Amino acid sequence: MKHFRIFIFVVIAIMLPITYSFSEVPDLKKSENYKPNIKAEIVEKVPLPKGYHEGLFYDGVNIWVNNGENINTWVIDIKDGSIVREIKPVGTFTEGITASGDGKYWVTDWNLKKLYRVNIEKGKMVADYEVPLAPAHPTGVIWTGRELYVMTWTRGMGTKYHLLQLDENKNLVRKLRIKGIPEPSQLAWDGKYLWITSWFNQNIYKVDVEKFEILGFFKSPAKAATGIVWDGAYFWITGTYDDLYKIRIVEE
Repeated sequence: MKHFRIFIFVVIAIMLPITYSFSEVPDLKKSENYKPNIKAEIVEKVPLPKGYHEGLFYDGVNIWVNNGENINTWVIDIKDGSIVREIKPVGTFTEGITASGDGKYWVTDWNLKKLYRVNIEKGKMVADYEVPLAPAHPTGVIWTGRELYVMTWTRGMGTKYHLLQLDENKNLVRKLRIKGIPEPSQLAWDGKYLWITSWFNQNIYKVDVEKFEILGFFKSPAKAATGIVWDGAYFWITGTYDDLYKIRIVEE
């Protein structure tokens, strides 16, 4: 896998009922009380088929695993890691996935540089909205119930990482430069905090979205950490070519 420009806003405004007036805020960076090495433990490990694992989604029973490289999204039985069903992607390199709060899903595609809202129809993701994000590549996406967060990489003379925040009315209100998290990959929401995986160093970072501060991290058991999802009690984490790990936070 891995600035919005003014003319992009015009294109998006035509395609989506979203207001794109936003303010830059201070960079997303470490807090003064930053806590490295939050204690976490592996509860179980579930084998995954070989693929190019990216974002995860928990539907209440099974875990969905997005894949890059034109591979389908898998719906995984967490009891044994078997594929219950496959879903054809809307693009060519599926990154993040999250519920949209209305029975649909938000999905990001790295290659096509777009955010999509999709329905699942006959085993395929079918877009009813799409948001072009070029020149940025989108990675993780998460709906908290109030806001939608989308993470992007903009390559050039040094890759720049951003976190975009859209409110409950889908207004883009903040764009934060991410500092202190190398190669951020995917997003999870535990009801209070945002969690960001680092593909580079395998750390999982805890973020306070009220203060826009990185509070600390725990180490991912998955190599080249990508997908992460919260099931209400535990985190599930995977890596590009790794299996699925169920994780308990022991101490924060």
